[in-house]
Amino acid sequence: MLKRALYATVFVVSSAMAVSATVVGAASLTDLIDSSRMTILKTDLVAGRFFCAEHRRWAPAVKADLRTLQPGDVVRVDRQPNGPAHLVLLRTAADELSSPER
Repeated sequence: MLKRALYATVFVVSSAMAVSATVVGAASLTDLIDSSRMTILKTDLVAGRFFCAEHRRWAPAVKADLRTLQPGDVVRVDRQPNGPAHLVLLRTAADELSSPER
């Protein structure tokens, strides 16, 4: 009887830990995606930076990447260890506005 109760307790505790780890992992993945996706509000080609709508601040970026971007475009930010970030266009502003997912 004691063995059965002990096994049941271990099973419940390990199940709770597995669920907690899954929730924490999902939250950190969501945070990572949110921090690396940004919506362009303004670009400053001379200074090599863009204004992020989500974070409400200017962020440095490669000037060549900024030339093709328009306000409202959604980009992925690939941070570089030395220098400005590289931007990859995910969705244009027109695609974002015409999207049925609201």
